[in-house]
Amino acid sequence: MAASIVLLAGGAATQIHAQDTKPSAACGSGQPVSVNLLWPTQPNTLDPNVETLVMFAQISRNMFDGLFRLDDDMQLQPDLAVSYKQPDNLTYDIELRKDVVFHDGSAFTSADVVATFDRIMNDQKLASKQRSYVSNVKSVTAQGDYAVKFALKQPDSSFLKTLATIIYITPKSAIEKVGNVEFGKKPVGTGPFKFESWNVGDSVVLAPNCDYRGDKPIPSRVEFRFISEPATQISSLQSGEIDIATQVTSDLTAALKSSSDVAVQSIDGNQTFWLSMNTKEGPLADQKVRQALNYAIDKTAIAEQLLGGFATPVGQIYSKGVFGYTKAVSPYPFDPEKAKSLLAEAGYSSSKPLKLEFYNFRAELNPVQQSIASFLADVGISITTRFDPNYFVDTWQPGKMGRNQLIIRSNNNLLMDADFALGLELDGTRRGVYFSSPETDAKIAKARGEGHSNSRQAAYDDLNKTLYDLAPVTFLYSTDAIYGVSKQVDWKPRPDGAIYLADVTKKP
Repeated sequence: MAASIVLLAGGAATQIHAQDTKPSAACGSGQPVSVNLLWPTQPNTLDPNVETLVMFAQISRNMFDGLFRLDDDMQLQPDLAVSYKQPDNLTYDIELRKDVVFHDGSAFTSADVVATFDRIMNDQKLASKQRSYVSNVKSVTAQGDYAVKFALKQPDSSFLKTLATIIYITPKSAIEKVGNVEFGKKPVGTGPFKFESWNVGDSVVLAPNCDYRGDKPIPSRVEFRFISEPATQISSLQSGEIDIATQVTSDLTAALKSSSDVAVQSIDGNQTFWLSMNTKEGPLADQKVRQALNYAIDKTAIAEQLLGGFATPVGQIYSKGVFGYTKAVSPYPFDPEKAKSLLAEAGYSSSKPLKLEFYNFRAELNPVQQSIASFLADVGISITTRFDPNYFVDTWQPGKMGRNQLIIRSNNNLLMDADFALGLELDGTRRGVYFSSPETDAKIAKARGEGHSNSRQAAYDDLNKTLYDLAPVTFLYSTDAIYGVSKQVDWKPRPDGAIYLADVTKKP
């Protein structure tokens, strides 16, 4: 029978009807499925409340649930929640499901929701990197066993999207019993798959959760691999060792397109790339220098020649498919003479060149790094390139980036909302470690708090024009998401890049 779930907001009710579906396949009756997560480092923990790396969240989202979720059309749907009411713009009253159990058999209640947010916000030993995502939460309180109240410090129109895409609910009792470290080694969730094993450095294996409340997961096993070398990933796909290859580079697609066993799947992606830098001290604190970097790089040439046309130059840190993108803000044009002029105005010349160290931590981006370095050298910048797979985790994230250093950064916008990327990079009240200003912080807060989509977009249009002029980063491009997929597997990519595997089927 079709189910009806009511989402209430500000006194208005919206009925969301689940469609009639055919009886689902028997739990675990399908073939095993293997996905490779192309990333230079390995996860340190499988605790979903610790890391912010989107790549490793692919594992979490198959073991854990949030209060809400985004469906394939990027529309908000209930998950562990049943409904919500918003009596004012700072309060969310959320009713919870009563038929949910964790993988260890314990019942899901409001205590688990409260404990999840408490450990992210307040557990110093956990040291969650997700704290910035919930920095606007004033309090979370239980209203009986199956309801919670969220009180915010400031209005936040993207709050429910955060609950749907970033914060997964963990079991209070299990964590109290074993502690954070052990829980991170053998996690317990409510999702369609449960933890089976972790071969550190190689793979994480999940088994079907046949007690799952919804349609039972089809694959008999799910394996997430950690092959970090792009060419090795492709050979593993072609040999049948893996079924889905992520973050395939455009130069490797030709080999896949000629294969009778593998298909190339691409979708307009929301992953956007830029150069991050320390704007608070040193040469990159000068706005003219930052603008010069933007003019010095031919983004169109990189997108078309290096990335095979699978990329689009941008002048923002989000792509055109993300809410808050401003059509009127174009990419910086390629103008090396303008770049040289700005550098001269900032006091740099052939006898006194600007000296920069340029870091990259992802092997597949080495050609892009070298191309960018060449463009910067052409306008008189003394540039040294370095590859360090640990730079992001060991240096950038802890706030240790040097005053003359650059790094290629990217963001896969899970929320499909501008506030997600802003909070990670340019908002001084959250994680704007290397850039912030009272003017832009105020404009970010204004856009975040607007209740109507039109007024919110107008606020982002104003903000994006300001950010373009300030050039807090060197804007580069957004990319299409490219996957290599075995033709034996029935799976399609999503606009937000999320990989869900419960309904994936594979021919024997």
